[in-house]
Amino acid sequence: MKIIILSVGKTRDGHLAALADRYFQRISPFLKAGLEIAPESKDGNAARKVEREGKEILKKIRERDFVVVLDEGGGETDSLSFARWLSEMLDGTDGRIVFVIGGAFGLSGEVRDRANHFLSLSKMTMPHELCRVFLLEQVYRACTILRGVDYHH
Repeated sequence: MKIIILSVGKTRDGHLAALADRYFQRISPFLKAGLEIAPESKDGNAARKVEREGKEILKKIRERDFVVVLDEGGGETDSLSFARWLSEMLDGTDGRIVFVIGGAFGLSGEVRDRANHFLSLSKMTMPHELCRVFLLEQVYRACTILRGVDYHH
């Protein structure tokens, strides 16, 4: 698979899970994409929770992966620029492009240190389940832009 969405925890909301699945199906004619889940820690201490989730995330990242951490402090972009950037990454990356979505309390320093790029979908905070859908829609939109499919206006 060329693009992986690596997220903490399973989607509990069936509507959001169905919408994410729909975008994975829409993306499939354009490129290979997959979802990997790092288990959500049940620790009540936020700092330990982030560290434990971080270790699980890092287990799923390969040496050659290009890691994009979704973070409200990351760079913002418009859809056309994102499409161009994604095209460059797909052409120029030997490994997978892994988009990492943290859990409720964010990402550990170790995961952030592993990042090759930081991307913000919005300056606003959103639930990771919704973030997954929003990211998938933007990847789909980028695919349609790059192929000239009538979707982006």
